[in-house]
Amino acid sequence: MVIKVSKTGGPCLEFGVTAYADEIVIDSLSVKDPDMTEDQLPYEGPRFDELDENLQKAFHKYLEIRGIKPSATNFLHEYMINKEHKEYTNWLKNLKKFVEA
Repeated sequence: MVIKVSKTGGPCLEFGVTAYADEIVIDSLSVKDPDMTEDQLPYEGPRFDELDENLQKAFHKYLEIRGIKPSATNFLHEYMINKEHKEYTNWLKNLKKFVEA
């Protein structure tokens, strides 16, 4: 899952995370500039698990302050399942319309 934290008119932090039943694991972290084009790939930074442990904890706290915490993972998981199901159902309907036309 990707979590973006942005400020008006500037770059955003993009977290690549994996959500489990009782924890959120940050896999990656990068600063993204909204004005960059696809061919201007920024430095993605080091692997998150290779950062200093205190820095890792600080970014977990940063997300937690913004409402992204282990207690939210169950909601996020259910939301993702429901979204995937709705998208799949719509895809099937569109496929059926196309084939029947």
